[in-house]
Amino acid sequence: MPDPLLSVKGLEAWYGESHVLHGVALEVRAGELVTVVGRNGAGKTTTMKSIMGMVRPRTGSVKFSGVETIGLPSY
Repeated sequence: MPDPLLSVKGLEAWYGESHVLHGVALEVRAGELVTVVGRNGAGKTTTMKSIMGMVRPRTGSVKFSGVETIGLPSY
């Protein structure tokens, strides 16, 4: 099985004092289609924004093509 293109492990995020993501993990390999589903307020948008670096602070690991992106600017 090929290495994942996107690998998220132990992703945690906060909005101010509110801890909103608790240990999110997922992997996406080249050619895969992955969906994130859940009820309103479950953290779908926050998960995507955290992966993209638009929500800070965040901890854990987000690797794209094997490169760690936690700590890098969103652009």
